[in-house]
Amino acid sequence: MHTIANVNQAPDSASLTRRGLFKLGGLATAVAAGTALAGCAPQQGTPVASTGEGAAASDGTPSFLVPPEPITEFDETRDYEVVVVGAGVSGMAAALSAAEAGAKIACVQREATPSSQGNMAAGVDLNQTSEAGKQALISYLIKLADHRSNRALLEAWADNSFEALAWFKEAASAGGIDVNPDEPQADRMLHINGYDVYLHANTYFRIGHDEVVKAIAPGAEAAGVEFFYSCPAVQLVTDEAGRVTGVVCEEDGKHVLFNASKGVILATGDYQCDPEMVAYYCPDIKEFPPCQINRTGDGHKMGVWAGGEIEPTTHTKMIHDARVGRVDTPHLLVNAKGERFMCEGPMQGYLNNYVRDYIHEADGDAAAGNLYTIVDAKWQDQIAEWKAIDPEIDASNCMWYYEGNTIEEACAAMAADTESGAYKLDAAAVQATVDRYNELCAKGADDDFGKNPTFMRAVDTPPFMVVPHEFGMGLSAIIGGLLINADNQVLKADEHTPIEGLFAVGNVSGCFYGGVDYPMDVLGLSIGRAITGGYLAGKHVAAL
Repeated sequence: MHTIANVNQAPDSASLTRRGLFKLGGLATAVAAGTALAGCAPQQGTPVASTGEGAAASDGTPSFLVPPEPITEFDETRDYEVVVVGAGVSGMAAALSAAEAGAKIACVQREATPSSQGNMAAGVDLNQTSEAGKQALISYLIKLADHRSNRALLEAWADNSFEALAWFKEAASAGGIDVNPDEPQADRMLHINGYDVYLHANTYFRIGHDEVVKAIAPGAEAAGVEFFYSCPAVQLVTDEAGRVTGVVCEEDGKHVLFNASKGVILATGDYQCDPEMVAYYCPDIKEFPPCQINRTGDGHKMGVWAGGEIEPTTHTKMIHDARVGRVDTPHLLVNAKGERFMCEGPMQGYLNNYVRDYIHEADGDAAAGNLYTIVDAKWQDQIAEWKAIDPEIDASNCMWYYEGNTIEEACAAMAADTESGAYKLDAAAVQATVDRYNELCAKGADDDFGKNPTFMRAVDTPPFMVVPHEFGMGLSAIIGGLLINADNQVLKADEHTPIEGLFAVGNVSGCFYGGVDYPMDVLGLSIGRAITGGYLAGKHVAAL
């Protein structure tokens, strides 16, 4: 299970409710930001951004959009051509590609080590996908984003992702981390608008990209990247023309100015740990505490104070089943009361929208938002049949399930597993739901939710299985950021022309997405896009 703790002092988590953890998680990171990132403005150039909080404006402007007092003195100045802020996958890719292009690079990192998350990084296999197929994929992703995406950003990913991911995979391998062998989800094909689209992903299940970026760091150092850990960025610096010329960081209690003659690349991640930003940009996730720490929107704030603009609300959220048991099928699905509640289908990334009210009604108890797939001995055969109809139907990564010769026995087995969660489900209520569902299957018409009869199959052959899904601690990222162009240049507010010298990659940048939820149709899209953006930005800035 994911846990959240105050970075200064770990509390006794047993004494806290899930809602308490949410409040503490936000408070902990806010305290950390206020302590470690309090800003103040340089003698060389004009300071425009600090990750310290400003006071709320009288017109109701949120405090994070109000610039704090600038820093006026530096303890040290260091000169580079490119400064990358953040050492996750996007920042590591940006720093390494810029160094390989011959630039003098500094990478400043808030944490004491490189840090990232996630298991898959996806791209388009252009060796097999036609131009029309690529464009169909882009149009499909834009549709999933409610037509709010900047098409140029998706085209940059689709055109360059296969090359970028092969390059990043090689760097990881040189550092001793290889992709999963024979991973079934690495290569996938989608059929969109009559075109075959071939996807390939670097998969690191049971390893994770956190280990990948740590493994790449020594090779990046050998290529010329200078890393500065425990060195949070607190301000961007501009010249009289508004060009970003450097970034101010805090190192051992001192203010250090990192000059960047070619540009600063923000790669600071999302803002899930800043409660005020969450409430302002993504209020529909208040029932879901963050999975990560130190994601306080530092780059978002600095970019805005440098004259940039954050894409409009509501931002895309990424809330997966926290058990990482991908079961995305049209089988019978029940809520924590044992009741059927929806027209089932392959939509794992959207299920969180159904459970928000359950958690809210239970005063923040995340267990009230648990969902359960109910199947019988025939379910894998059904999946194999259904995948020919919809390739998104998948249960290949099912890691947790409980079985019994009756529904009651399966529910009892699940409740008895105290190490994995001891999920409790009223077996009688589930049996009543199964009986009703079987009646509808026999009738050949879903009078309750109108599901496609093709996917209506009776649950009547033992053993019976229950697959738990947990979303209360599943918030992986909020994907909404600074407006950028296809060269990853941050754009000025209102006029939307580039801010010279300022770039953004990964989750601090937008508008790549736009829908209420992250689309699961291209597994690994988020990390694939982050690596590709960093790869392109590093090369671009180094060439200036």
